[in-house]
Amino acid sequence: MKYDFLILSSLSRNSGCFLRATYLADSLKKAGARVKLVKPSLSKPLMLDFLLNFFISFFAVIKTDYKTGVAIKPYPNTLLPLLIKRIFTKNRIAVDIDDIDFGYRSGAISLISRWIQKPFPRFFDMVTYHNPLLKDFIQKEYGVSRGRLFVLKQGVDLNLFSPGKGNEKFKTGFLKKHELKKGTRILIYTAHLNIASDLDIILENIRRTLEIEKTFLIIAGGGPMLDHYRELAEKLKINNIFFTGYCTPREIVQYVLLSDLSLVYYKDKKVNYFRSSMKLREHLALRKKIICNNVGELKLFKKFTYQSNKSISSFIRLLDEVLKKFPKDRREDQGYQYIKKHYNWEKIAGEFKKHLMNKF
Repeated sequence: MKYDFLILSSLSRNSGCFLRATYLADSLKKAGARVKLVKPSLSKPLMLDFLLNFFISFFAVIKTDYKTGVAIKPYPNTLLPLLIKRIFTKNRIAVDIDDIDFGYRSGAISLISRWIQKPFPRFFDMVTYHNPLLKDFIQKEYGVSRGRLFVLKQGVDLNLFSPGKGNEKFKTGFLKKHELKKGTRILIYTAHLNIASDLDIILENIRRTLEIEKTFLIIAGGGPMLDHYRELAEKLKINNIFFTGYCTPREIVQYVLLSDLSLVYYKDKKVNYFRSSMKLREHLALRKKIICNNVGELKLFKKFTYQSNKSISSFIRLLDEVLKKFPKDRREDQGYQYIKKHYNWEKIAGEFKKHLMNKF
């Protein structure tokens, strides 16, 4: 069988990278394409999953007959296999660059990460990105011409992230399990808990709010820093908190639906200006009230969220205010309609498929 698309994730199966790959693959299928999504390794100590994914990707690329190969993130463990096969075939190849990974670290690790990504994107037929600021960066950093760039937005699976799904039984069970009184305000923070999550600064500043306002905080998601954040919460003596650990997207939906307020916070640093928040879009698709700050593209959603200034102190003050007043202006309803119109994965994937067909 010849596939229209072969999609590879450079990072592990329990990463945001693979989640983006999954949503793209599923949406392309719904758009009528024949798609093969390659499942990478789960995360391993010492980044061994990175090496394992090279072999997984290499054998998948060699064995699979496809028209277009797509790698999510510009790492050599997926890009090299696609380039090697390209020498012997006429396959189209594309790479998706969804942030600046090396910007989350400093020193030798940052330099090595940047160095191993830099050589390859210029040889690809198409380079996709989701944040407008990435456009100039990609041209300068990777030497990619403007004509080979394409906006592949950060979308939402609206079939999964739907506010209409019943959740009362799950909520009742959760309240009972954690001995929470009915009416307790539940806050939620969802993330892949790695160096990019910025959860530390929230935990360091939210204890007073959780105690005084009689609220409960859910941290939904797993990742390599899960144990670190659990230990930090214990060290800070935050008692009314629950870490779910790794969740499937469907489980994430259940936790978001039972919550009252969603928290989205970016530290004011350059790397965060290039991000496009998946959770903000998904939580608006579930009609949730969102407290966020105005760093990077978050400011574009000011109309649909309760938005503070950049600092954590401003963020916490706004959170306290919203918890006390709990406004009923229903701005989240406007946000829901906006997400449906502009960030539907099925529409985004359909435009991507159409662009490829017209261009090649």
